Amino acid sequence: MKYGSPIVRSLYYSLPLTAKNLLASAYGWNQRRVRYGSDYRESLLMLRESQYWSNERLLEYQRQRLLRFLADVIVKTPYYRMRHDYSNLLKANAPLDAFPLLARTAVRREARNFHHDELESMKYRWMSTSGTTGSPLVSPITDRHFQRECAFRALAYEWAGVSLDSHDRVAFCAGHPVAHADRQRPPFWVYDWANKWLYFSSYHLSTRNLRDYIDELEMFRPVMLGGYPSSLYLLALAYEKFGGTVKLKAILSSSETLFDWQRARIERAFGAKVFNWYGTGETCANIVECEEGELHLKLEHSAVEVLNDRNEPCTPGETGRLVSTGFDNYAFPLIRYDIGDEVTVSNNQVAKCGRGGLLLEKVLGFADDYIFTSEGRFVGRLDHLLKGRVNVVEAQFYQEKVDQLICRIVKTDNYTEADERAILAEAKTRLGTALKINFEYVDRIPRTKNGKLRFVVSAIEQSRVLNSFQP
Repeated sequence: MKYGSPIVRSLYYSLPLTAKNLLASAYGWNQRRVRYGSDYRESLLMLRESQYWSNERLLEYQRQRLLRFLADVIVKTPYYRMRHDYSNLLKANAPLDAFPLLARTAVRREARNFHHDELESMKYRWMSTSGTTGSPLVSPITDRHFQRECAFRALAYEWAGVSLDSHDRVAFCAGHPVAHADRQRPPFWVYDWANKWLYFSSYHLSTRNLRDYIDELEMFRPVMLGGYPSSLYLLALAYEKFGGTVKLKAILSSSETLFDWQRARIERAFGAKVFNWYGTGETCANIVECEEGELHLKLEHSAVEVLNDRNEPCTPGETGRLVSTGFDNYAFPLIRYDIGDEVTVSNNQVAKCGRGGLLLEKVLGFADDYIFTSEGRFVGRLDHLLKGRVNVVEAQFYQEKVDQLICRIVKTDNYTEADERAILAEAKTRLGTALKINFEYVDRIPRTKNGKLRFVVSAIEQSRVLNSFQP
């Protein structure tokens, strides 16, 4: 859900729950119209068939799509047109892996040069990636491609036994600011009756409030629970402690790395299988877990390579990073875009479920610490704080005390006080006013031993605080 300007948010927060539910339902109805049009229906029909294609047929489909895509965007996109190696490789009919790798920093630095020449004649919307490594990006996406993405998401639901077409009840606990951050008493949720969805706030999960979450879950009785693994894990602990009778068909985990210890606890608490789902804000990769517990890299979604540190294709059993050419979003074409998230290729490449795609053993992605507040909340993800902040090169949130959060930022020359005020306002919207936010401007943010940038880092002993809430 999106809430617009601070004035709109303030008005929304002042309303009683009934009025909030009406607004959320109106928003949900409008989103159904935008998401589930003719392109969505056409794409979903194809995906229901193509999921059982052989990998050879999927790769041929991918090859045909790539040929059309590259022939168009290399000529009609400034970034590629200005670099003659792209046109030379295209004329030589070179394989995809002969093209240069495209770094995230280059895309951020020259974002305008990735706009297709015919963008203004396309029907498109703006997408804001939250920058899970601290590097946000704002880019256009065609309406047709947006509906295609929704079809891939709907297919993931179907693999979990849940139908969007049937309006199955689904509860989410993710980054939706559905309740004011300073709110101390329930409700910490809102209903979208147009979709039969319940949105929980992931910013009010605390030892004091978790019983209220479980009670509301019992009343709503969804068939599926979706959200961040960090939030789902806390709900699982609460469900074990307070008990419940909800019978879930499935649990959908996304947007964070899902650890084995989280999966085991969540599945044990709710008695349902966790289905892991992976996508990117740039909409250039899609990984779905099937009922057999195998992760399928969807070949009909985009052309994704898994490369090792020598930029060579990974073999079964090896871990490498994702490099993607998303061949459907002509508005903002990315050729061999180095996503950076890591996966492990499975030794087994014959799917038990009979579906196609490259099989993965693990999606490593990224991992953040929890942020703790003085009110006893556990907040597992903060990437929303940087959405749309294109003047931030990279950032990190660091916590040493429960009443203080340090925001470290590497800024561009265009960064102004307005950017700082916007980040601060977003932080207060989601974390409340009790937590003091301090800004530190640095030239570079330190990496881990393996060269990764951790977006949220806490010096507070995570296990000690989490263990304080055990059933």
